[in-house]
Amino acid sequence: MWRTAAMVVAATVGGSEWLHWRASRWFPCPIPSPVDQGTKALVVLGYPAKADGSPHPVQRWRCRIAARSMAPGALMVFTGGSVRDSWIESEVMASYARESLGVPADAIRTETHAESTWQNIEFTIPLIEHADRIAIVSGPMHAARGRRYLYRQRPDLAARLVPAADYKLFEAWWLKVPTAVHELAAIARRRAGRLLVRAMRSSVFSKTTTTGGTAEIPEARGGRRRSPGSGDDQYRDRGDHPDARG
Repeated sequence: MWRTAAMVVAATVGGSEWLHWRASRWFPCPIPSPVDQGTKALVVLGYPAKADGSPHPVQRWRCRIAARSMAPGALMVFTGGSVRDSWIESEVMASYARESLGVPADAIRTETHAESTWQNIEFTIPLIEHADRIAIVSGPMHAARGRRYLYRQRPDLAARLVPAADYKLFEAWWLKVPTAVHELAAIARRRAGRLLVRAMRSSVFSKTTTTGGTAEIPEARGGRRRSPGSGDDQYRDRGDHPDARG
């Protein structure tokens, strides 16, 4: 029994490590060379603080990644508002990076309004679009999604993306496992949604060709449009899973 349990745990952790390792190497555009040329900006994605305002383990993990990804003269932008409670995520993380990790205060900027990963990227663009090199900082699988969002919003800036030092073998493995589970579930939901849309379009097309008329797929109930980064595709850590504030 114990041997079986150990094998399951080892397989789970090993699979999670592989997924994060692979994600750390995914980029929507060719990585520019040399990676350290010109000015560099790091976008550190937020996560809710603890109830007492102290840094959550996920926040500390992301700050450590940011600190070891720093280059001389680089700008570190923390992004995230007060999603779960009154504590502003970016400010909690910036304070931890400054006071505990020794990141210079003049190298830190904060974006304090984002409530989703999509908004993390969207709201920090004005702070980073001057940079020659851009790194998205978070856990590897979440950072990969952040890079995808930047590509969707600003392909010209995505062409400047370079790796952060986000993957270390077995680092924070207890956080990587639930992150991997959440990301895989979100991918499955997104794919299911796309298949549903295609099926609806196919059905509408079939009806129009049969009747000779035209038809449109109706808006979602209530007529409200979803933003490109809403729902599962947004993965904004609202505390609904262990690494949900992505």
